[in-house]
Amino acid sequence: MKKSILTISAIALSIAGAMAQPNFSFESWTNVFGSTTIQDPTGWASLNTLVAFGGTQSVFKETTAPFAGTASAKIVTIKVSGGSIPNPYRPGTNLDTTGFLVVGTINISPPGIKYGCSYASRPAVLSFQSKYSPTAGDSAFVLVYMTKWTGSSRDTVATGKYVTGLSTTAYSLTNLTLTYNPIYASVLPDSEQIFISSSIYSHAGAKIGSTLYIDDLAWSGYNSTNDIKGFENNVTVYPNPAGSNINITCSAEAGMVELTDITGRLVGSYLMIDNKANIQTAAFAPGMYIFNVLDKSKKVINRGRFEISK
Repeated sequence: MKKSILTISAIALSIAGAMAQPNFSFESWTNVFGSTTIQDPTGWASLNTLVAFGGTQSVFKETTAPFAGTASAKIVTIKVSGGSIPNPYRPGTNLDTTGFLVVGTINISPPGIKYGCSYASRPAVLSFQSKYSPTAGDSAFVLVYMTKWTGSSRDTVATGKYVTGLSTTAYSLTNLTLTYNPIYASVLPDSEQIFISSSIYSHAGAKIGSTLYIDDLAWSGYNSTNDIKGFENNVTVYPNPAGSNINITCSAEAGMVELTDITGRLVGSYLMIDNKANIQTAAFAPGMYIFNVLDKSKKVINRGRFEISK
C-alpha cells in the first residue's frame, strides 16, 4: 500500500520556474515532508521524502568535517523502498538502487519532482568541492542543463557533465565547463537544472553504500551572445564578468554606450572617448546587463551582454 503512495520520477515532471536560487553552500536546510528531523538542503530535493513512506534516508547534513562553513551535503546510495523511480534510460523499469540530490522541490500531490529553477544567464563554469568513497565499480556524477521554455517545449541550450569513479579522502575543486549548443548561440536560458548522484543511474551498476560529499557550488564566467547579427564593428568587453568596473571598446567611431538590465530598464548612458568607455559598476546589482553602442547619430552599431558578479 505504501509503495503506491509516492512515485518519484528521476526526470523532471515540470520546471519550478518561480523557485529562488538554491542554497549552493549547503548552509541552509529544510525539513522534508512528514519529518521534523530529516532535512534536504534548501532549494534541493532528494529521496529523503520517501522516509515518510518506509524509505531510507540518503542525503545528510554533514557537520563533522564540512569543506567550509557549518555543513556540506553527504549523498549515500541506498536500496530504494517506499516508492518507485522510473529509469529514463530503460523504459518500463524502475531504479532500485540510487542516491541523488537535485535542484527542485518534491510534490506530494500530484507526486513527483519539480526539477530546476529560474536562472537567466549563460554561465561558463560550475565549480564545486567534492570527495568520493565509492563501492567497487561505482561512479558519481554531476549533470547540468541550461534550458529555455519556447511556449510549447523546453530547449536545452547548454549541458555539462562530471563523472568520477576515484576514491578520494580530501575535498578537491572541480570546474565543470558547460558546452553550449551553437543552434542557441543567441538564446538566453531561463532555467538551471543540476543533478548530483552518488552512483551510476543511467545503466546498471549502482552500488549500495557509495558516498559523495559536495559543497560550495558556484557559477562563474559568461558564454557571450549578441542579439543583433551582422555587425562589422568589433566590440571588446572586459573583464567579463565584471566587478567594480567594465571597459567597452569599439573598432568604429562610437559616441556613447547605453546599459540596460535584463528587464530592459535603462541603467545609464556613457560617453565613449576615443571609442572607449570605462564604466564604474560597483553600485550595480549582480546579474546580466545589455550594452548598446551608438554612433554620433545615435544609431546602434553593436550590441551584446555582460555579467556583473560580486
